[in-house]
Amino acid sequence: MAKYKMSSVDTAWLRMDSTSNLMMIVGVMVFDTPLDVKRFKALIEGRLLVYPRFRQHVVDDGMSAHWIDDDNFDLDGHLHRVRLPGAGGERELQAMVADLASERLDKGKPLWQMHLIENYQGGSALITRIHHCIADGIALIGVLLNMTDEDPNAPDTPREVMVPQKSKVKKFAVDKEDAIANIMASLGPIGHQVQGFLAGAVPGLLPIAANLGAPIAGFAQQAFDRLGPLKAPIESAMDEGMKIGTRMVSKYSRWVDDPTQAADAAKVAAGVAQELAYLATMPSDTPTRLKGKTGTVKCVAWSEPIDLVRVKDVGYILGCSVNDVLLASVAGAIRNYILSKGDTIPETATLRAFVPVNLRPKGKEYKLGNHFGLVGLELPIGVANPIARVFEVRARMNALKTGYQAAVSMALLGILGYVPKAVQRQALGLLSDKGSAVMTNVPGPANPLYLAGSKIAQNMFWVPQSGNVGVGVSILSYAGGVQFGLITDRKLCPDPENIIGGFAPEFEKLTTSLMWLEKGYVGADAGAFDAMLTAEDAVAAVAKEVKATAKRVLKKASAKRKKQ
Repeated sequence: MAKYKMSSVDTAWLRMDSTSNLMMIVGVMVFDTPLDVKRFKALIEGRLLVYPRFRQHVVDDGMSAHWIDDDNFDLDGHLHRVRLPGAGGERELQAMVADLASERLDKGKPLWQMHLIENYQGGSALITRIHHCIADGIALIGVLLNMTDEDPNAPDTPREVMVPQKSKVKKFAVDKEDAIANIMASLGPIGHQVQGFLAGAVPGLLPIAANLGAPIAGFAQQAFDRLGPLKAPIESAMDEGMKIGTRMVSKYSRWVDDPTQAADAAKVAAGVAQELAYLATMPSDTPTRLKGKTGTVKCVAWSEPIDLVRVKDVGYILGCSVNDVLLASVAGAIRNYILSKGDTIPETATLRAFVPVNLRPKGKEYKLGNHFGLVGLELPIGVANPIARVFEVRARMNALKTGYQAAVSMALLGILGYVPKAVQRQALGLLSDKGSAVMTNVPGPANPLYLAGSKIAQNMFWVPQSGNVGVGVSILSYAGGVQFGLITDRKLCPDPENIIGGFAPEFEKLTTSLMWLEKGYVGADAGAFDAMLTAEDAVAAVAKEVKATAKRVLKKASAKRKKQ
């Protein structure tokens, strides 16, 4: 029986399951016609099961975890054909997705399952659940899309897992080792455990360390001291875990892409130490009704797609990315939801969302496993002005892009895969309690796709939350539209549809606010603007002007953007 050791990062995800939050990635595909079951099963056999992980179950002895080939694998044990109750509409589908998101996968079998809904609005729907230890969201989206075609009449030809050939370009090994050694030096006593395999590079670090204004090692040590009872087991596990972390840091850092910057490696070391200290001392975000102890029942909702071209045009006008515009709309929708419950929100209020950052090297997209880090984005839910809000999101995203928080969090996950489960949960709790949501934004295919000849009308997914994080937001672009999805803990948010319902209006509010820019009211008060839009005696005139202004501005922006 073949046996393969699981990586420490994947082991961390395997053991992260809790009563309130299961570590499953949940996806939903909606088809405009009934799915051909026979063709679909053939595609699973020829395009999904070529990945060995989908034929392997997991054995965890408490010390380490392994993948074991499942000699009794049966596809019918993973693909279930079901029908929705009642009208078989969106509400019933959302209820089934929520129920499945709260149901554990059988660890005696390969950790994935599909439910084919055969009576959904004249077509079909597919609910897919895959445990996070198999792979992260970026990889799994690629795996699932590998079963699709752009041509509805394309043959159901099996596909092999594409493995790129090794590059013949020489690596700058010496520069990389020197840079990694700098990182180890910045970790103080913790770094001593890995100096064995960096012995040749360590002597060169002394002059650099001597020139640093403040002892970075002491700064990092103070951060770890604050971890209290977690400090000793994390230090003892650093030997193996940091190997993963340093590789990810090296691939994530600019000085690997441009080895001429290796002389600046001391700055990298300082950045890593600062991120370690920040993660250890990070304050919690603003208390809201979306933050608290989670239960065991989930709720799910999703929106109709928003036109991606319009989002790009608004971003072009404001000098912001598509991501900035979408996240600002999310912040606005959450803000309005909280206010609608009668709660107050201070102007300085933030809601921290943990955002996955892909750290998979270019050309390695085919690999399964987890290769991402997390950054904590503080959504400015206290900012009422929609234009000011999108600018604030842009500033905070830009600050995160220049740091090493994603790579450091990846390293810590690798470390936690080697420590006892109780210690792991305590460490993860320290981080998860600092935020209120997990938020993903993944660019999907630009053209419509077909599965077994049926067109995919909607495509969405949710990544899991950990600890007491009770909100998961997913943003996925597909076929010219942007799809919002929301999964929540019922104790904290029993009506996610009321947040989802605010996404499109918030985006529309942003487009109409462009009138401020044209008329020079950049700093206009959002409350006054809202009052102007809703005043009974001015609605018709204002609506007409807003519509004309927004249309004119967007048309100009679209023309300029297409010329570039």
